[in-house]
Amino acid sequence: MKVSRRLKSLQRDIMACHKEGSRARFFRQVGPDGQTRIELQMERIQGRRVSLLQDAEFELLAQLPGVSEVLEEVLEPAA
Repeated sequence: MKVSRRLKSLQRDIMACHKEGSRARFFRQVGPDGQTRIELQMERIQGRRVSLLQDAEFELLAQLPGVSEVLEEVLEPAA
């Protein structure tokens, strides 16, 4: 239930970001252990939100209505 609430909260923020004309972006990082971590960044009028997701969480998030259409993948994170 906790993961579901978190993903729905992210969905709301992603969609609000899109409606404000801002971007929601994500990039993947592969750690030394080979595990993939996904960083989701949203720049909004009210501030910035950064969330770290595991692959399975990101797959569930992308299945929520509207999310996959508005997310932009960044190939390399900004330094």
